[in-house]
Amino acid sequence: MRSSRRFGWPLVALAILTSVALLRAAGLFTTLEYSATDVRARLLRHEVDSDIVIVGIDARSLAALSDWPWPRRQHAAVIRELNQGRPRQLFIDIDFSSHQSPYDDAELEAALAGWQGRNVVLPAFFQHASSADSELLRTQPIDALVPHVDLAAVNLSTERDGRVRRVRTVWGNGSDQVISVPALAAHAVLDGSTDPLIDFAISPASFGYVSYVDVLAGRVDPSEFTGKTVYLGATAVELGDMVSVPVYKSLPGVVVLALATETLRSSRVTELPAWALWLLLACSTLACVLIVRARDWRRNALAFGGCAIAAVALWLGAYTLLGTAIELVPVLAIAFGTFLFITLRSLDRQTWRALVYAIGARRRGALLKSVVESSHDCILCLDAAGVVQTANPAAARLFGCRHEALIGVPIGRFIPTLPVDLGDLAGQSFEVLAGAISEWEARTEAGKVFPVELSVSRVHLQERLYTAIVRDISERKAHERKLEYQATHDPLTSLPNRAALNTHLNRTLAGKAAAESAALLMLDLSRFKEVNDTLGHNVGDKVLCEVAQRFQRTIGASGFLARIGGDEFTVVLAPAEDRVASERIAHALSDSLRAPIQAGGVAIDIGVSVGIARFPVDSRDGDALLKYADVAMYVAKRRGAVCEHYDAALDEYTLRKLTMVSELRAAIGTPALSLHYQPQVNLHTGKCESAEALLRWKHPALGAVSPGEFMSVAETTDLIQPLTEWTVTEALAQHRRWRQRGLDVRVAVNLSARILQDTGFPARLRALLESSGVRAQQLELEITESAMMQDTTRALAVIRQIHDLGVAIAIDDYGTGFSSLAYLRDLPVHALKLDKSFVMNMRAREDDRVIVQSTAQLAHALGLQVVAEGVETEWEAAFLREAGYDVGQGYHYNRALPAAECFTWMQKFNAGAASQPEASRQTAA
Repeated sequence: MRSSRRFGWPLVALAILTSVALLRAAGLFTTLEYSATDVRARLLRHEVDSDIVIVGIDARSLAALSDWPWPRRQHAAVIRELNQGRPRQLFIDIDFSSHQSPYDDAELEAALAGWQGRNVVLPAFFQHASSADSELLRTQPIDALVPHVDLAAVNLSTERDGRVRRVRTVWGNGSDQVISVPALAAHAVLDGSTDPLIDFAISPASFGYVSYVDVLAGRVDPSEFTGKTVYLGATAVELGDMVSVPVYKSLPGVVVLALATETLRSSRVTELPAWALWLLLACSTLACVLIVRARDWRRNALAFGGCAIAAVALWLGAYTLLGTAIELVPVLAIAFGTFLFITLRSLDRQTWRALVYAIGARRRGALLKSVVESSHDCILCLDAAGVVQTANPAAARLFGCRHEALIGVPIGRFIPTLPVDLGDLAGQSFEVLAGAISEWEARTEAGKVFPVELSVSRVHLQERLYTAIVRDISERKAHERKLEYQATHDPLTSLPNRAALNTHLNRTLAGKAAAESAALLMLDLSRFKEVNDTLGHNVGDKVLCEVAQRFQRTIGASGFLARIGGDEFTVVLAPAEDRVASERIAHALSDSLRAPIQAGGVAIDIGVSVGIARFPVDSRDGDALLKYADVAMYVAKRRGAVCEHYDAALDEYTLRKLTMVSELRAAIGTPALSLHYQPQVNLHTGKCESAEALLRWKHPALGAVSPGEFMSVAETTDLIQPLTEWTVTEALAQHRRWRQRGLDVRVAVNLSARILQDTGFPARLRALLESSGVRAQQLELEITESAMMQDTTRALAVIRQIHDLGVAIAIDDYGTGFSSLAYLRDLPVHALKLDKSFVMNMRAREDDRVIVQSTAQLAHALGLQVVAEGVETEWEAAFLREAGYDVGQGYHYNRALPAAECFTWMQKFNAGAASQPEASRQTAA
């Protein structure tokens, strides 16, 4: 043949092999190879005889043992249960890298120390220090546990498709190397230079499985673990430990580790060495070139088919019989490339002309072929005006009409919600929809409305045509609604569950202003455990259903009732007028259970204890309200009361609080504590003449701690005195530094209610002023109205002594307390600071504007300056200036800044104000 004489078959083979090698090196075969490997695993899926038993932390365990993470004493109990069965090895895939309570940590250590033989493995994690750092840092269990266990890495690395396909046998950097869990369990002797493939043909059903809660409760015979390898880890989707894998889409991480272990144990899957692969590809190329040499393309096609079948057979046979994984895609690419190259070269000029002519003659036929008559999907051909040109039988079935009734009809008749009008504009709408999948409402000829999924694509011909694929998604939507209901409702009582409660609570609180209120009631049944233990869970379930119905009838539409687990219910009341209203609902719920419940042939008497937490009094956060209501509920149980309101003093969960006290004490005087300053602008001059000092604490572990949290800790301990004096000292020192640099502004410091009861504070304040060299008039102390409520006489005496020093005093958060106007008359203060809640909503609420204006009039009538907090817009600043306010503070000017940034801002701001004429300053102030 001319082609062979001109080029020579060896040269053709070399060209094809080189092309395939370049495509493979560029990674273009990777996705196809992954797909082929997944198909092979599905075809060869099987179960193996494995000694691995998985103890799963599953959804049933989470439901039975409440919120994760669990106390470590429970893990200790499970370890002791497993130890009775004498497993060969135990791997616990739970993070113990941080301390819990001392008691729980000690229980876990004792359980591990009592294990017979050193064959317990705990996880070590490796992670990058940052996104730009390639070094891996190790995280391992707390030091007390390490002497009793072996450590192994549990990291899983993903391939280019985001799925875990291989197992690394060694993790770490340099000398810090840790063997992986599968390699340790399989006793694999590997150097870590290669990552073996995981055999996903092994079915996870090969492993034994028991639920964590069953082991904890002693419902599993310990002999089931004798001589076995036990993997304990999370299998519940809620815990987020699901890993993307081939074949099964996703599996729990502990199951993937078990599959990797079984793979390494069997030593089944080995990959063809690189030299052997290239030798195979070279031989395949030469063989294909020699086979596919006929001038007849039909014979070449048969030869290509034979080569492909042989390649697939070799691919499957090598894996099944030898456990050797061979790359299939390059071999098929060689066969197809050889067929295509030789077939195209065998076509003469006349053949090419015939092909071009046939393509041109069949362009209209390509459109008709796109309408697949046998498709179950509705397929329509539309012109630029949205009129149906052709349709398949499925379209007639979908829209409930005869096939002829579809032709020549605008698509808008059957999909009326589609934004397509007759005429030239319709084509523009189709261009927007082209290439995307959208959802609409369609209707049949009889008027039945149903949801559809629409996919529009442009047909690239001289005339503008579109194909539209319409699918009925009624079943999918119904299934989605069912899944959504199941995800948000308790299957036993049909009440909303914890997830629905969180969503409702967050949505309710997010939509409430500071002046509005809400209440969260935590309900726990009394004597319900005895019902379960005595009469069984079936009777207990009936009791819960009856309780839910009674609660629902009592609450009605006035609240949101949910069952969050076991015998615990919650009620969200919004709005909740006051404490009395919440208590009234709590007593009504208790009264609803006074009549005994008839179940199991027995009259059962059930009581309820109610804990109440209120927004925003107790917290503005939904999670915190849940916690606080739970605390109050246990207080009610202890006291035998129907209900109790949350009281922070009775909160038993004080480990963080106690820890914070010592750490805050150590932080005083260190860089961890700092002052930020928020500018205060004179609304008449347009200049920044003062700044409020605000305390910030950057904890080394907790990050930025909320001032509300650590100040409440300080106010309930003796820390408030040194913390206040440090704040005043630092603020005075900062004022002196600013004054030395040419900026003389007043500095304001908040004063705690506890300090107003300290009769020795004025003397200490005098000493601080004298040592700082700052004039007393340049210091302003802000007190809240509620600070006067504890001991009015004592607080008034302290305030007057502070005033005698020459220090300015302002009443902060005015309007939110409960003090009388007599305080304004008798207190030696120079300014009122209106709470920001009145300022931020005054544009939308007329009553807030009235309060804002009347407060200014009252303050000026008493000879006081008036300051507005929460100024966020120019409109608010202008309104306040017109209302007579002297000073504005808020994000409209700036947030609280570090001292250096605040100094720069104030200099620049005042320079800009000084350069403006008087009229423009009034506008810009």
